[in-house]
Amino acid sequence: MKKQWIMLLAGSVFVCSMLAGCGSKPQEPEEKGIGNAEGCTDEAILSQLKNDGTPELVLDGTYYTLPLETAKLVQAGWSLETEEYEAAEVLLQPGERIYGEFAKDEHELDAAIVNDGTEPCSPADGGTVIELEYSAKKDMPDPDFFVTLNGINCAMADDALQKALEDVDGYKFSTAGNIAITRTVGDDELAVYKVMLMEDSTTITLASDNVFEYRDYQPQEVKQQEASEKTAAYQQKVQSEMEPYAENFDAIIEGYEENLSVGFYSEGTVWSKEVGEYEKLSGTPLSSEISLYIAEDKTGQLYCVANQHLNEDGTVGEAVELEEGDQIRVWGYASQYLELQEGMKIVVVQPGIIERNGELLILDESLKVE
Repeated sequence: MKKQWIMLLAGSVFVCSMLAGCGSKPQEPEEKGIGNAEGCTDEAILSQLKNDGTPELVLDGTYYTLPLETAKLVQAGWSLETEEYEAAEVLLQPGERIYGEFAKDEHELDAAIVNDGTEPCSPADGGTVIELEYSAKKDMPDPDFFVTLNGINCAMADDALQKALEDVDGYKFSTAGNIAITRTVGDDELAVYKVMLMEDSTTITLASDNVFEYRDYQPQEVKQQEASEKTAAYQQKVQSEMEPYAENFDAIIEGYEENLSVGFYSEGTVWSKEVGEYEKLSGTPLSSEISLYIAEDKTGQLYCVANQHLNEDGTVGEAVELEEGDQIRVWGYASQYLELQEGMKIVVVQPGIIERNGELLILDESLKVE
């Protein structure tokens, strides 16, 4: 599927419709490979269109709109195959997108299918179609299978199709032989509809108005491998940054500057959990709701582990539960220090990864498998 043809439909008043099974008699093209100048004329089918900017289509006499539940097409007899993977083995995570093809009889529809829910789903059961693309030969016996804009269809002759669209606001015809209907959204000019004209066929893409940036699907084992590589790189980076300070944590405090973070790594033992008001906590502000774990590095130096995790809703929660005596390895960033009343200063670390008694805990969201 031509992924470059994914489009945004943003409040457009332009109507895009696809129709199948048009009841009108097939019309012979004026010349093979050229196409005809007529669109669908079947009033029963055309009467189903809203013509209000809704991305709508009719397949085999059934009216649909985008976004469209893939299950509805499957129940109507369309089979689904994904481009790179066995459809039955694919499990889309929330926010993921996969490209595939629906087939029925001699007709094919390329599609972008997403999981716009909150739970994992298969593309055919629980997925949502946000884009459909159809390519039709200009001399096909059933030119009314794919119809757009008041009966204009793929099988029409190029000049007739251009003429039918040229009065539409935002019409553009490129030197490559493609038609685009554009809209200005903010400072950007977007193509909300595209027609790709070729010598013997025409391709039209229809997209829903909720098209936005989804992640492309990857098998879970691929994600796990990428996460492992990210974790290893994170550990290597902070350990490298920590080397100049490994024997002198005070050097981090002495060289402290506002908004400065230093990669921090330690192997040590948890002393206790500290909760309450502190004399001074410098650096990037920490939430008043957090607690701090006092830990002793294997070199005998003390440091604090900030038990803070920022939730997606902006609230702060506990990042990890530690207990006195826990053996820990901490990878993170030192960007604060705690100043106690007696003048003692202790480095405060925001952990990204903690190994607790041999158990590896990933706290940094960017390192986790989605």
